[in-house]
Amino acid sequence: MRYARGERAMGTERSTRFRFFGWVGQALRRVGEVLAGALRSFRQRRRRLQAGARLVGAEVRQLGAALWDKVDDLPFVPTSFKLTPIRTQLYGHGAFMGASPALLADARWRRILAFLMPDVFDDVRKALEAGDGPPKLMPMLENNPVLAAFGVYKDATNDEAPDSSRNPLHLCGLEWDLFVDRDLFPLWERARHDPEELDRVMERMIDTSLIAHATPTDTLQEAMGICQYRDVRKTKKTALGGVEVDSWLDLFARALVLARADDLNAAITAMEAEPRSTSTEACMLHTFAPPWSVRKAVEVHREVTGKPCLSVIIEIKSLRSTPEFLCDVVRAMNARGIHVVAVAAFLREEVAGVSATEQTVDGHTYPGPREIQFFHFAGDLQDACDKGLVEPGQSVMFNGASLLDSVTTEGGRPVYSTKMGVTAELDAYRKRLDLHVGFYVQEGDCDHQAACLLSDLCEAHPETFELGFAWGGLRDEAHLPTTEATRLGYGSQRMLEYVGKAKQWKVGKRKAG
Repeated sequence: MRYARGERAMGTERSTRFRFFGWVGQALRRVGEVLAGALRSFRQRRRRLQAGARLVGAEVRQLGAALWDKVDDLPFVPTSFKLTPIRTQLYGHGAFMGASPALLADARWRRILAFLMPDVFDDVRKALEAGDGPPKLMPMLENNPVLAAFGVYKDATNDEAPDSSRNPLHLCGLEWDLFVDRDLFPLWERARHDPEELDRVMERMIDTSLIAHATPTDTLQEAMGICQYRDVRKTKKTALGGVEVDSWLDLFARALVLARADDLNAAITAMEAEPRSTSTEACMLHTFAPPWSVRKAVEVHREVTGKPCLSVIIEIKSLRSTPEFLCDVVRAMNARGIHVVAVAAFLREEVAGVSATEQTVDGHTYPGPREIQFFHFAGDLQDACDKGLVEPGQSVMFNGASLLDSVTTEGGRPVYSTKMGVTAELDAYRKRLDLHVGFYVQEGDCDHQAACLLSDLCEAHPETFELGFAWGGLRDEAHLPTTEATRLGYGSQRMLEYVGKAKQWKVGKRKAG
């Protein structure tokens, strides 16, 4: 009896084990089937994406073929005027937007633009066929990576401008107007005390950021607290939209590689085999997928310029940006091999303290970014100084048009001059507060006479204007002729004066010493 009960117990145990291992086997089979299905699905999706990318590539090649015959016949012969070479051109404003006519006048660079950004070239071609000139073309190419590459390449290969004639601050960085996804800010705030999670969030933040100026409407709504990131993504590149950071650097580097190619057609043929993005978003249209790595872009830039690193000047357009967030942006850029030479904003509180962030890029240590405060006119800087709102040692920039004067002659054409009294008083303020001063203009509203005067002003007063002239064209060239219209470089900022948001300098208002 006892033996029989033992046999039954052992049988029950074996049966239980058998059922258990049977269940385990079934579970493993199911897991295997699920994994196999997921792998098949992944492979199918990958094949679809690859096929889609090839189809987009074919579409781009077809578009390129349709445009190719029109590249060399572009109906555009720009005027060009020589300037006193700008010794200290801190950056090419708007990614060298003022050099748009020079790029379009260069047959090689026209081909590079048409191949890399066919949608942009098609829009430019249509604008030219409609009779539009440089004032219309310049904003169409603002923040364009191919135009930025053109400006960098032309400066690096300009034999008439030896390095010894330039201030070390000359073209110290590429200007980036950066839009970030404000929906990611809560993730950033939660991750701030978790280094690993913060790295993941910042990688996502940078990956999805846009280099774009945005329309005045978008800028106004952003200032009102209405996030415009999604709208800017949908805005055409030629309508002040932009490109994601990685794709921007990819197009920038590809343009430099093509510019250096011995056989441009062969280089384009080799490159056109690479797949393009299947995204229909304006910011991603016709970009390469995947883009070249940021490290490769940095290396291409180093080969062309001889500079040890690729440096940028960042102005974050998104309203929720804070100095703490900017510090994390700087670290994330450094991790990708990018040096942030400066951060800039119209509001001092958006960048205050970022300069304390020491940078390490590829094993080399750099000081924290320069903090630049923008002003509209020189008078706005004067007013802020008089109110004690400008800290000693601060770096400041304003629209240089406010340093110029204009009178209309009997013949109808304006004659310009510099406001030497303003320049003298500005220098007194500079000395008292140890300011680092520079200026910019709106290139689409700055004729060659105004650009010449501002270039000469920097040359004659290098101590006053240490940060120089952030001219958006080539350092020795302008493209707007003098007409009956007064075009000092104010652009739309002139309207701010009419509504009391921008001020001219008041000579004799207060002694600076």
